[in-house]
Amino acid sequence: MLLGSVRRWVTVAVAAAALGMGGLTAAHAADQPEVTYAGSVSDDLGILQISARSGAEIENITAHLVSYASQTEVAEIGTKDFRLFSGTRQDGNWRTRKPLKLPEIGSYRIDVEVTDAAGGHALRQSAGDLAYYVAARFGALTVDRTAIDRDHRDVRVEGTLYGRWPTRQVKTLPGRKVEINVDYWTQTTVTTDAQGHFTASVRLDAAAPIQAVFGMDGGTPTVLYGESEPVQIGVDQIPTRFTSTVSSTDVDFGGKVTLSVKVEQKTADGWVPLAGRSGGVLFGPDNDQSDQVGRFTTADDGTFSMEYTPWQGGYFRLALDTRDDPFLQAGTGSSDVVHVHRSSTFTAFTAARSDTGGIHAEGLIDFPDGWTPAWIYVHVQYSPDGVNWSTLTTVEASWGGSGNDFAADLDRSAAGYYRAVFDADDNFQSATSQTVHVPASV
Repeated sequence: MLLGSVRRWVTVAVAAAALGMGGLTAAHAADQPEVTYAGSVSDDLGILQISARSGAEIENITAHLVSYASQTEVAEIGTKDFRLFSGTRQDGNWRTRKPLKLPEIGSYRIDVEVTDAAGGHALRQSAGDLAYYVAARFGALTVDRTAIDRDHRDVRVEGTLYGRWPTRQVKTLPGRKVEINVDYWTQTTVTTDAQGHFTASVRLDAAAPIQAVFGMDGGTPTVLYGESEPVQIGVDQIPTRFTSTVSSTDVDFGGKVTLSVKVEQKTADGWVPLAGRSGGVLFGPDNDQSDQVGRFTTADDGTFSMEYTPWQGGYFRLALDTRDDPFLQAGTGSSDVVHVHRSSTFTAFTAARSDTGGIHAEGLIDFPDGWTPAWIYVHVQYSPDGVNWSTLTTVEASWGGSGNDFAADLDRSAAGYYRAVFDADDNFQSATSQTVHVPASV
């Protein structure tokens, strides 16, 4: 272990000595000035920007602009013309203080020389291109309507095309082609007048944005691509409505319900039938997923009907399909609530006099359609003649292993008839047990 530690110490010491003797030359070579980028500022094309880095502060920058057409240098931009825009003088971005003034619009090759404080020098030819062009600009578009309707689909568009020169001068552009796009597709092309103004009429079939686009039409001077801010055009839709009835709002489980509906649209003459329109119908309660009942198509009088067997209570939900007609409102509607009553039945009931002279009643109640109420309340009733009944007590039945059982002890000594009754509610039918006669006490 000691020998290994010594060897590692020697290795580190030798490496440190090597760096001390030759490291300065290597570091200097690695940190020579480097030009990483040259070109125009994207939104200010007359401004030249250069990115460079070095191990020492950069002190001098010279850019040479060379015409691609003549291959001759047309301008030299020196250090005094630049300012540090971002970063540091060891790794920064320099921009010209003012827009350049060149004799011609066009593209120029940029050669860059850089010198740092340590005397390092770099020359990079073809470091980038200066895009010395006019940039297209649009004033705000104006339109004669913000929404279309079925009878008024044409929209008049007006605007002005400007050019921003690399010197930052802004002027109108006469005699240039402008495309008018609807929903990002060219619908028509117009030419600007002497003041750079243009007008056009486009036709919309749905809500869509309208935009003016300049696409480099080949004119002189060369003007780069530009586009206006889009203007959104909406749709004034025709209101629709559903009027519905159901054959019954209360059905036994397994029973059918007939839905009858009339669909109408609003016109200047009032509500009129909407013929030949399609849509869909669902059924279900508010707090559950709805069942698909089916699709419909309205008759000439705007009506349709459907027959459906609901398995639980709920209401019909109606929706109009207007995907093929953006001028028609996608109306919705709902029917009255339909209650579905599942069956209930007493499978046993007895009533007998106890040793104390009172009446003891008990029984079983069943719900064969698959659902059971959360609370099962059973009324035990009495009648002296089997015709006129009165409730003596109400008890709750609960699962007892072989059914939902209940029991009651009645403090009544008179002879008469006894039975059990379960009341109907929104989900279950009513049920009445068999009648039991209990004679008078001996």
